[in-house]
Amino acid sequence: MSGDGKTSTLPEPEDGAPHYHGHRERLRRRFREAGSEAVTDYELLELVLFRALPRRDLKPLAKQLLATFGSFAEALSAPRERLAEIKGLGEGAITDLKIVHAAANRLLRGQVKKHPVLRHGRMCSTIAAPPWRSRTRSSSACCSSTSATK
Repeated sequence: MSGDGKTSTLPEPEDGAPHYHGHRERLRRRFREAGSEAVTDYELLELVLFRALPRRDLKPLAKQLLATFGSFAEALSAPRERLAEIKGLGEGAITDLKIVHAAANRLLRGQVKKHPVLRHGRMCSTIAAPPWRSRTRSSSACCSSTSATK
């Protein structure tokens, strides 16, 4: 299943084994071959948790995290204390979630540093103005402190 609800084209086990046999490898392969958009939020949480919880079905736990916190991002951002309240989520798994959260934050900070800062009020209002609003207005919330320097 993909992030938009489409079903996977990867084959299920044909040897009569239960559907969950080989699930981790099928999920990893789908992620490798089709990228992050090919997995749902709960499947991405499963992928993150695989190493911390190597021998159990993580689908119910991943779905519980989403139900409790509302989204993948909120599950990763949740305080350690709140995560510890989730049955089956131990310190190792919580640490892995926090490592992914820290890595994502560091990646975003690095991306932000690569972009120029907007300093001119007119340029900012042109970029930030919604398409339905007149672009002749001279100030914008993102540059209100610099709009006097026009």
